[in-house]
Amino acid sequence: MMSATLNGLDLEQLRLIDQTARSNPEAVAALNRWSARVRWQNGFTAQALIRNHTLTLGEPAELAGDDAAPNAVEYVLAALGACLIVGFVFNATRRGIAIKNLELALDGQIDNIGVFLGLGQTGHPGYREVTVKAYVDADADEAVLREVWAETVKTSPVGNTLARQVSLKPELAVVSTP
Repeated sequence: MMSATLNGLDLEQLRLIDQTARSNPEAVAALNRWSARVRWQNGFTAQALIRNHTLTLGEPAELAGDDAAPNAVEYVLAALGACLIVGFVFNATRRGIAIKNLELALDGQIDNIGVFLGLGQTGHPGYREVTVKAYVDADADEAVLREVWAETVKTSPVGNTLARQVSLKPELAVVSTP
């Protein structure tokens, strides 16, 4: 017998995850740590290695890149959008809400790209503001969907990472290659 699904998710698997998280928080503690390796390829191209996935990063032609891949700040927007999609689907599915369509439009405003380019020191080179607009068609009334959206935004790991100060611990190891 196949397990029931909603929004493409196995409801029994979600129930087991929820049960495990509630009864044995240490079992899910491993999900608090994530990692990636990023290797320079050439020019402004890099390759990120995440689990068994590879992402290519680049720069647009306006920044002397070859425009072959999104750049890091674009991936930040994509990561936030993906996190919010996962959260919305998770929260809607837990409430038994079928989603027919879900799309997010994200727009970010860098505070001062001139800082990154070495052309100034006013402001900072990161995002000043990110706007996210959700477009959803689902089997629930607007008030319920707004509750799901608010819960999604409040509990988004990527959203919280962007909205809060994170301790960044940079290290440098100089290595020589033959």
